Amino acid sequence: MSNTTTDTKSFPMPLWLQGIVESLAAAFLGAAIIVVPLAIMWLTGAFAEMPLGEAGAIGAYTWLSSYGVPLELFNIDTEQVEGTWWFIPLGLLFVWLLLARRAGGRLAKASQLKSLWKPTVGAIAAYMFFVWGTTTLVNLDTVIINTAVATLIPGAVFVIGYTWGVLRYFRRPIALAIGDRVERFSDTARNLSHYLWAVLRAGVMSLAGAWAIASIAMTVQLGIHWAEVADVYQRLDAGIVGGFIVTVLQMLVLPNVAAWTLGYLTGAGFSLGGTVVSPAGTLAGPQPALPIFAAIPTEQNLQDHWWILLLLAIAGIVAGWWFFGVGENHLEDAIIAKISNHPTAITVAVVATGTVIGLTAGLLCMLVMLISGGSWAIGDLSSVGPPVLLTSGLFAAHIGIGTAIGYALAPLSQGALYYRRSVIKELD
Repeated sequence: MSNTTTDTKSFPMPLWLQGIVESLAAAFLGAAIIVVPLAIMWLTGAFAEMPLGEAGAIGAYTWLSSYGVPLELFNIDTEQVEGTWWFIPLGLLFVWLLLARRAGGRLAKASQLKSLWKPTVGAIAAYMFFVWGTTTLVNLDTVIINTAVATLIPGAVFVIGYTWGVLRYFRRPIALAIGDRVERFSDTARNLSHYLWAVLRAGVMSLAGAWAIASIAMTVQLGIHWAEVADVYQRLDAGIVGGFIVTVLQMLVLPNVAAWTLGYLTGAGFSLGGTVVSPAGTLAGPQPALPIFAAIPTEQNLQDHWWILLLLAIAGIVAGWWFFGVGENHLEDAIIAKISNHPTAITVAVVATGTVIGLTAGLLCMLVMLISGGSWAIGDLSSVGPPVLLTSGLFAAHIGIGTAIGYALAPLSQGALYYRRSVIKELD
């Protein structure tokens, strides 16, 4: 009887090579999401007599612009730049982040924390090389692109998604390490870190709640105006393939439209080319022939629809109620310790809590508004989306007021009005 085995020997793939394979898989899959539909359109004659090379370049530039790479549109006749295309479909951006997160999670699973740098370096280098190769291989006379910017922006998006996947896999050891580190802080530093973490979570919660409210409002508006949306579909007469692509395109920009609806609910409104929309009314103008835009409100006024300006405060109330329950408002403890008159101290603490969480939510909202709008390069469409600063400021006010109300009413969950007196008891 022989002790020999017939199992084939396998050699483990080096970590740096695994990183290259995973990142290139994410890059090719992402590019295919853009290129395949465009290839189908080219094969069905949607681009008339356009050469295959130019159609491929359009696909490459579409893929790059979906990351937020600015494209300057150049007029060959006038030899001048007509405008800059800069617009990020947030639905598509989320897909890119998910692909990068998958790569990060798989590489983290194949590595140990101390050796994770090997696949990470390989993955990032390979992804950025793929992007750089794309920008240098394709060329259109009517598009000007900065190669360095076009390489760094998609690379940064990949790093964010990759980090998301790594942190998700190593979340427990990282959380334990951070918790152990925080416990070594002084009492003041530890309380401050707990307070800031709770404030950040409340800000994120309020923004998520506001986004949900805006999404519900957008869905209701689409339902009310569905006949107009269907009419635009019929007028486009794009056929089966074209209709499918138009539908997918609208699904990818739905998060952008939800963000614009959020701007509308703050009172700031949004612009879509020559069309300016706000709760005070709509200034009609030219706009893209996408069916979803047929649902834009046109007959609203503040006298009859003032109540829509109260909706976002609901998100603030929920955040304030939650923040009270967490019990990490050390700012309130400090205020009570400094002000001897208890009702005055509580009033100041409630106002301060609403202000801090409102400002935090406003800063987060500013980031969302920055990436939800942009420029469609041509004429009035050179600016689309909400006014960033005005929207963020009004959003901070909505959330701040709602948070103060929610934090003040939160003691009702205990069955009676009461106020925390822990600091006073310690002083006594």
